[in-house]
Amino acid sequence: MGRAYKNFWSLNTDEAVVTGILRDSTPKNIEVLMPINAQMKDTDLILMNVDNKKALKIQVKGSRAYEPRKSEIVKYGDGSTGWFYLKKDTIYKNTADYFIFLIYVIEENKKTGRRIISPHTLTIPTKELIQLCNKNKKIGKGDKYNFFFWINPIKKISFEFKDESYDTTMFLNKNGFDRFNQELQ
Repeated sequence: MGRAYKNFWSLNTDEAVVTGILRDSTPKNIEVLMPINAQMKDTDLILMNVDNKKALKIQVKGSRAYEPRKSEIVKYGDGSTGWFYLKKDTIYKNTADYFIFLIYVIEENKKTGRRIISPHTLTIPTKELIQLCNKNKKIGKGDKYNFFFWINPIKKISFEFKDESYDTTMFLNKNGFDRFNQELQ
């Protein structure tokens, strides 16, 4: 019997979006690779420095765009939220080095009233995600965690507000990418 491979043609949309963002956010000597070996269950993307051969495994999780409630805008400011519902084992037994949470934020131009959906990322080392869960999260029904990440693109801040609220700005967009770019050098 031969090896099992992922179907390349059914590439997850969130993985494709993150790949494009990473291409624009990493140095030219860092390549974004997609494993086709079905045995790499927790690895959606691999970042590799082609000069020194250092590599990092990435797990991508995507959220749909959520229309913010007026009460949320009053409470949290501009932006919107991403929701993730993950099994505890998805985090604690994961072999990836980083989780990248892709959040589609509904942004409004105050002058024109025009609205767009912009992708934003939270890039969190798996070890730190486990620490954040231990400190701030409650396990819900089905042994799962609920994450509600609020992204304010105007102030360039983010935080998680389910259970115990905590700041995630250090993982937001370029902040998160800077960390693994340094790790790969």
